[in-house]
Amino acid sequence: MATTFYLGSHRPRWLETSPVPLFISYNTLSEIRSRGDRFPKGLCRWALDSGVFGRLAKGQPLDGPDTYGGAVYRMIEDIGTPPDFCAPQDMMCERHIRTMTGLSTLVHQELTVDSVLYLRDEFPHAPWIPVLQGQSLEEYLAHCEMYAQAGIDLTAEPLVGLGSVCRRQSTREIGAIVGVLHAMGLRLHGFGVKREGLARYGHCLASADSLAWSQTARWDQIKLPGCTHEGFCNNCQRFALEWREWTVEALESPQQQGLLLQYA
Repeated sequence: MATTFYLGSHRPRWLETSPVPLFISYNTLSEIRSRGDRFPKGLCRWALDSGVFGRLAKGQPLDGPDTYGGAVYRMIEDIGTPPDFCAPQDMMCERHIRTMTGLSTLVHQELTVDSVLYLRDEFPHAPWIPVLQGQSLEEYLAHCEMYAQAGIDLTAEPLVGLGSVCRRQSTREIGAIVGVLHAMGLRLHGFGVKREGLARYGHCLASADSLAWSQTARWDQIKLPGCTHEGFCNNCQRFALEWREWTVEALESPQQQGLLLQYA
């Protein structure tokens, strides 16, 4: 499978048991540190999400950049295995998030570039990736230009995050955006891209992640035969792995025709 799919997990102990790459939130790991619990040891590939979306959606303040960068350093040291990549404190551009902050898309994009520059300068030993934010193709392209003006050549980056797509991940519009950015030479990571998105444009992504399995198990009241845990499988590694296997099958049966028609 050319596209690496990171299984989103709110269960950090899975770092010690997972047979597949995991995507773990900074917020989840911060809870371990605040409780003073033992950190899990990383025995699988993993990557770090900033947790910014969750905090902004709840109206919670973000940690300062020095607090964030320093905490990420300590998390990596405690886990013992470096992540494949770390997300900066990128600012999503969905309307409800901008309503929470009271800031424009342009300001969110500028803050995202500033976060990448600052973290790379002050905490250079973590693998920070640039992240693109926007809503329309034109806004994503404008954000590419902001990075260029800041001295970051996105085509030379090993990975570029693509944000603000989770709730639109299966739409034709996002497929077209991904197709254009891929054609420009960007190696993209799709945040929150699951089966529908992978079927449409997974061939244009270097990697993707999703935690949707947990919500699916809770909302659909799923409990696999043979599971002995209490409640549904929203915290169940067995279900998560089965969901991941089903999800990545979409890469083998793509529905990728017509992605760029509206921009032709």
